[in-house]
Amino acid sequence: MHSSTRHSAIARPARFVPVARVVRVVRLARPAVASALALGLLAVFASLAILAFERPLLAAGPGALTIKTKEIDEKNGEWHVKVRIDLARPPSMMHTPMRFTFSKEAVDERAIMSKGAEPVHHRVVLETAQKQIVGLDIDFADASGKVFKSTFFEFDLKRADGYFEAGEYVVGLSGADGEVGSNQRIVLKGDNPPVYRGAMDFSDNKSTKKGMKLQTVNSGLDGGSNDNEVAKNDTAEAKLPTTGDVTPVGAAPAMVPETSFNRTAEEEAVHEHPGCGCVVAGLERGSVGRAAAAATLGLAFAFARRRRRGRHSGRSESSGR
Repeated sequence: MHSSTRHSAIARPARFVPVARVVRVVRLARPAVASALALGLLAVFASLAILAFERPLLAAGPGALTIKTKEIDEKNGEWHVKVRIDLARPPSMMHTPMRFTFSKEAVDERAIMSKGAEPVHHRVVLETAQKQIVGLDIDFADASGKVFKSTFFEFDLKRADGYFEAGEYVVGLSGADGEVGSNQRIVLKGDNPPVYRGAMDFSDNKSTKKGMKLQTVNSGLDGGSNDNEVAKNDTAEAKLPTTGDVTPVGAAPAMVPETSFNRTAEEEAVHEHPGCGCVVAGLERGSVGRAAAAATLGLAFAFARRRRRGRHSGRSESSGR
């Protein structure tokens, strides 16, 4: 009776084989196999090396950008930058428009940590890089007018533009044919405006009282604050009773002036005609007699004329009969 034993297959994880062990196996193998394995390993390592070194070159454009001034000190609010530009071929124009792209990655902050303390430099990394494009016309020709594919160029960055300050930047260059070379790093040195980073103190230690601030004022009219300026009510003069009466001094003028009793010219003219004091026109003193005489003469003249008419009418009637 035979007994059979079944072995189950168990999957084992792959283990990393050291290079020394591979070389030892190759040495123990036959010469033909050893040479084939050696060539294969060399080909694999060569491929990996080529991929590792070609990756940054593929990202860069044709040509090259070289910054001659990696770290620049600020002078009068400006930074003077010097670069070298190498193109793949000479440009079609002597003055070629190109764009420098600056990406701000870190800022040199001057922080004041407490009141009265000196500013301390802190490197502050920005979460989002702020970009600024500077467009310039770059000259690729010499004095004779011959155009080259390489040139040296210098330009200034001004703090007054509002973007540039002391910090770290990544610079890229692009032209009509696209990106030129790879990006470069540049550091602008200087003193940025200080920023207070200390704790805010809202307490006022000078005065703990609230409300209006009172001050002592002495103009010479009030009682004052000194002992010799305080009113003394305990003296004999201060204890005398006061009646409240006012003693007259001098003679007071009359309520009705004496000139009001003098008669005016109009009152003298109407003293014989009591009443309202009015005088009818033509009836002044001396004119009354003349008016009466004139009226009497008029009546007499009218009576005589009427009598004469009566006689004349009687004679005419007697002659007609």
